[in-house]
Amino acid sequence: MAKRWCLPMAVSVVMAALIAGCDKTPSPGAVNTPSAQAGAAQVADVDLTDIIEQKPTYLIGITFPKDVSIPPPLKSEIKAFADASRDRLIIAARDVKPGSPGAPYDLSLEFRELPGNSPAVRTFSADGSMYTGGEHGNALIRRFVWDVRGERLITANDLVSTPEGWQALSKFVKEALLKQAGERFEEDQLSDAEKAALLAQLKPLVEEGTQPSAENYQDFEPMLDSNGKMIGITFIFPPYQVAGYADGVQRVDVPASVFAPYLSANVRNHFDVPPISPSTTP
Repeated sequence: MAKRWCLPMAVSVVMAALIAGCDKTPSPGAVNTPSAQAGAAQVADVDLTDIIEQKPTYLIGITFPKDVSIPPPLKSEIKAFADASRDRLIIAARDVKPGSPGAPYDLSLEFRELPGNSPAVRTFSADGSMYTGGEHGNALIRRFVWDVRGERLITANDLVSTPEGWQALSKFVKEALLKQAGERFEEDQLSDAEKAALLAQLKPLVEEGTQPSAENYQDFEPMLDSNGKMIGITFIFPPYQVAGYADGVQRVDVPASVFAPYLSANVRNHFDVPPISPSTTP
């Protein structure tokens, strides 16, 4: 019997008429979408209308931001992620028989603009779950950080410009995650032997999931000061990347000082860091 989750708040409201009391989880695997590296050149506008589908073998509920103006290139990225998630669920459900164990499969996904007062960047989140059989599934997570003036997405590849920068980020994040794990063990009042055993299991996962490459840090949110300047980055890791499934999504706040010397020129002006002189350029 598959374990089931409650749907996220906004999505569950939309789907309540279809699946009152539903509680299922999603399944592993990342959903990839194209990245808007070129500016907002001529991109056709797309319609972000909520999606509700009810079939004998699958259920889908996707909600999009309401009452906000979204640039067409960003709309296209949001829609692409939603469509890729939907397609993946439908493909997985093709061979499912109505009424079979685990059926119906389901997808719940909510997009929203995150709060923050910045004239330079806007951040949209995608959070949800997909269940495609098995004991449980996985969270669906994606972040879209929009450069308002540059009219483009800011991706992990844009953040730092050198391998040394990724090494600095990797070191900080790895240490922070292990510290957070230790704090969880303390809260659970585990014995020293239990903590040591769990830490031994966790370290290889953290080591692998924090390797110094942009692909391990693709989902992040700006940390903003009262003037809307970025003072750091919160990196977000889905279950299984740096912790076990039961530990859920992991977040690590990284102050800009950690990677300031390595910031890429095209994003440096968004951060509250001193200008870098040619003589100190890494």
